[in-house]
Amino acid sequence: MTPFEVGLSLGIAWAAILVVWSLADVTTGEPSPWLLLITCIYHGFELTPVGILFGAVWAFADGFISGYVISYLWSLLF
Repeated sequence: MTPFEVGLSLGIAWAAILVVWSLADVTTGEPSPWLLLITCIYHGFELTPVGILFGAVWAFADGFISGYVISYLWSLLF
């Protein structure tokens, strides 16, 4: 896989995980401490529908860049 494909896969996966995790915590009533930490990191991410959308965009960007860089460095080393 190319670094772009790895970044795309990781970005989509992390965004989907964050959305499902947020929706699960909203329905239970009390968010986990780890999710509250992520709300501090991703600007605009809140436990509202629009905030979850902002969080998904941030999570995709974070996952894409991380996956791309790690895959690119991996291909350079090995």
